[in-house]
Amino acid sequence: MLGTGEAGPGRGGHRGVRVSATIGMAFGGIMLSACTSTVGGAGVPAPGEVAVYRSEVSASAAAQVRAEGVELCRESMSSMVVMLRGYNTFIKRLNTTHSYPEVGDLADKARASLIAGADQIRPKITDTSPPEIASPARTFLDATTRLENAIRKELRTELNPVSGQWTRDKARLLEVCGEYTPVPAASSATPRTSVPAGPAPTSPGR
Repeated sequence: MLGTGEAGPGRGGHRGVRVSATIGMAFGGIMLSACTSTVGGAGVPAPGEVAVYRSEVSASAAAQVRAEGVELCRESMSSMVVMLRGYNTFIKRLNTTHSYPEVGDLADKARASLIAGADQIRPKITDTSPPEIASPARTFLDATTRLENAIRKELRTELNPVSGQWTRDKARLLEVCGEYTPVPAASSATPRTSVPAGPAPTSPGR
């Protein structure tokens, strides 16, 4: 006796097997189709999303550039205080003696303060620093080098124009930094009013 669900011999039985196989294949095809179906859409962000992303990136980059500008300005102003302290002490003595030998080690101390200040500012100037600050900062460093060299060579009369240019370049840098951070008090960022910005010797000298 045939068990329940078994197909008997004959054409009818084989046809039943074929029908079952056909149904199985059809069902499998449906499942395969369902598994391989994709979600509609182009797969790219909407134009509005791109605009928002670009805006966020631009804002972040701008904030980073400004932060570097603030850092450069703060270091510049802090270093100027060191530079001026040594330079003003030296120039006051030179204006009194009109002689480098009588200045003693104040000339070396002035040079050291100029070099130290420049060494603090220079690393803060990077490729991503705001150009409106980086450019006058480089100009100020160049003027600082010329002033240091003038003192090293013990120039007197010729020190006036070099010192004057250094003072103007310093003022320019402070001016642009005013847009990024508050400028320190005049007593610490500029030469004291009682001390000339450069020597004014009347006797001949180098």
